[in-house]
Parts: sequence; structure tokens; C-alpha cells
Amino acid sequence: MVQKTFVTKNGKANFLCPECGRSKHMDVSKYSDIKKEVRLKCTCACKHVFSVILERRRHVRKAVNLKGNISFGKLSQPVRIVDVSRLGLKIRAENELGFTVEDKVIVNFALDDVHQSKVSKEMIVKIIHGKEAGLKFTSGDHYDKFGNYILYHFN
Repeated sequence: MVQKTFVTKNGKANFLCPECGRSKHMDVSKYSDIKKEVRLKCTCACKHVFSVILERRRHVRKAVNLKGNISFGKLSQPVRIVDVSRLGLKIRAENELGFTVEDKVIVNFALDDVHQSKVSKEMIVKIIHGKEAGLKFTSGDHYDKFGNYILYHFN
């Protein structure tokens, strides 16, 4: 199994051997400009070899499967929210998306909490890949049900 390790703002990461439990703090800043996933092969002092993925995101993402709807002007279409983070969402649609990068959209969706809480967020389209898009919240303040959700439902 491949483990993930988070990279700090100053380019350091902590590697933990799954065999003996030893940890080593290392500078991984030389990988900061690489756009693809960075997977490293580590050899512990106990000679155990293990793989680590460097997680360079500022905020953890959680895979979800939430029903939603996205609106852009008069266009509205159903979508699935496939992951969430404190800064944004990744959505997937059945049809081609009717907007472009940097457009402002409104996303309405229901959380998978006990109350099926309804959430409505204004967002900016940051990336589009076919029928998928990465969206960023226009505000980082989440004083609603979504704020509680990202605080207490990330395991």
C-alpha cells in the first residue's frame, strides 16, 4: 500500500516506515515544481522499502458522490460532485459543460449528512477536462452547513 505524506509550506515532508515505525523529516522542495503526482521509493534504516506519494495540496480533498445542479446564466444542468475540499469542488456532468474557465457559476447540492442539508455556492471555474471541472469557491468562509461538513465529516 502506498502512503501519502503532506509537504509543509517550507518544502519538508515526514516519512514514516510502516515496518518499524521510524520517521525521517526530509527536504522535498526540489519536487515542488513538478505538476504530476510525485511518488518516491524510500528505504528505511531497517532496510524496508516502501512507496510514498507527496501530497502538495494545501487542503485535504474528500471523495464524495453528491447530487447537484450547476447554473451559468440561463443554463442549468445536473452534475455529480465527486470531491470536496475547503477551497473547491470537482464536478462531473453527463453532457458537455456549457461554460469556460474563469466563468462564475452557482452550484446547488445536497450533502450526505443526516439532514441531507442543501448548499448553494458561488464558484469560479478553474479547469475543465471534458465532462469534469474543478471549481473554486468565491469565498473561503463557510459559515453554513458546508462548513460543518468539511470540519466534521473528513475522516
